Amino acid sequence: MVIDDHEAILEGTVPALKRTYPSSEILTAKDVQTAQMQLSYHPTLVIIDLSLPAKPHAPASPEVGMQFLKTIIESKLAPNILVLSTNIKPLIQLKPMINSYEGGFAAMDKSLPIQEMLRLIDLALRGSIYLPPQLRSRSEFDRKWLEVLTLKFQEGLTDKAIAERMQLSDRTIRNYWVRLQDALGVYDEPDKELRIQIEITARKLGLIN
Repeated sequence: MVIDDHEAILEGTVPALKRTYPSSEILTAKDVQTAQMQLSYHPTLVIIDLSLPAKPHAPASPEVGMQFLKTIIESKLAPNILVLSTNIKPLIQLKPMINSYEGGFAAMDKSLPIQEMLRLIDLALRGSIYLPPQLRSRSEFDRKWLEVLTLKFQEGLTDKAIAERMQLSDRTIRNYWVRLQDALGVYDEPDKELRIQIEITARKLGLIN
């Protein structure tokens, strides 16, 4: 489901989604009132602007969009979410909620290319959490992230075994890896194994022995 009151955004986003996911049904809404009704269809993915009108023909407001996003995050539906907005900084207010969210979550500026949007959609659909650099805090390392590092690189456990040991879902463990990657500043590079790069960086920082 795509929620945005800008016709130009819908005209660019929807065709790109149809080309990439041809078998998917794509719903659109230009205001919160319409979007609330369409949530009853339990969409797998919600693409949402942070500035939205409350109802048809009403003015768009960041307060309305943020409140609706908060409602979606707090709901039992837990759809995967991509925030697509000209100003994503207000998301900092929801960081604790985003970090504990059970669905996938990503955010990006509308000015970025469609290809970047599709990359982040794929990330969200895989259940990962991605926040742009301006919303991250690289100095914070959650205790559970460190436990994942220890179980993986000192005990050699698989992600599934780590999830069972920590009594968490497989999706949560995948989210921890993405957050660790962000916190460590490790990025995908051609011909390099990502997990090994994470291990090397974590050992350099003394996070694991």
